[in-house]
Amino acid sequence: VRDCREAKDGWDIVLDRTAFYPEGGGQPSDRGTLNGLDVLDVQECGGEILHRLARPLLPGEEVRGHVDGAHRFDYMQQHTADHILSGVIHKRYGYDNVGFHMGQESTMIALSGPLEESDLAEMERVANEAVWMDLPVEASWPEEQTLAQMEYRSKGTLEGSVRLVTIPGVDVCACCGVHVRRTGEVGMIKILSCTRLRGGVRIEYVAGRRAYRYFDAVQMQNHLISVSLSAKPLRTAAAVRRLLEERDAQKERAASMERNY
Repeated sequence: VRDCREAKDGWDIVLDRTAFYPEGGGQPSDRGTLNGLDVLDVQECGGEILHRLARPLLPGEEVRGHVDGAHRFDYMQQHTADHILSGVIHKRYGYDNVGFHMGQESTMIALSGPLEESDLAEMERVANEAVWMDLPVEASWPEEQTLAQMEYRSKGTLEGSVRLVTIPGVDVCACCGVHVRRTGEVGMIKILSCTRLRGGVRIEYVAGRRAYRYFDAVQMQNHLISVSLSAKPLRTAAAVRRLLEERDAQKERAASMERNY
């Protein structure tokens, strides 16, 4: 421990080295423990990594850190999925990713141009093909002269050393986040919604374990509907339509009877 500073809602610990990823680039920070104490947040400030704890640690004390692997892997899956989805859309349409936010349930990306439902369906298919090809996800720090000759995605002008994340044939992007080692670890990408936003679109998606949990929840809901309507799982939509048509017909008969009463 190099330093321990009292903060508004805990203590900020500075270490001589750390494996904890600080919040940045739209990606939340790691979670875990330092000497058994929960790491509540990790931020980079003035070139230092601050680990927020509820209790102080003594400067000079040697501590053992443990990063929550499941929490990190979840965000690695979501972040790599962003590179794949944004990459295939940029390659096809030339749109830039102008906004990125990873929440606890889903991830949002904002793109600089419009997309129709059919476009999104095709891009989702292409993105998942890239997942199933199990391509390597490579990080590099090209020299300045080499970097100047390269084409890569970036949200702004960068100075100094630039870290590029490359998925061959899919995407090359300047990024400081953490990613899976190969695209196959993403598992699956599923787009949940798309809304128009200032000349572009905002896409909500889930990937990896989140996609599994989403489909599991959808399947359970569909199973309950299937049982209630005595319809096969792949025929529930048709059964609901029939039910609504019957309801509308009954309403019309009731209204007609009232008019004739």
